Amino acid sequence: MAKACLSKLIQAHFKSDACEIAAIIFIHTHSCNGNYNPHLQVILAEGAFFLSN
Repeated sequence: MAKACLSKLIQAHFKSDACEIAAIIFIHTHSCNGNYNPHLQVILAEGAFFLSN
């Protein structure tokens, strides 16, 4: 779901549906001090890959 949202955002930026993103997304369930704090960690490559090139 997170990758789909990021893909739509990048496609809107480039005004093209023909691009793909490179992303690593994982869920983190605890904060540094051990409290329960579910959130997503995202590593997103800069730009996009165009499949036609």
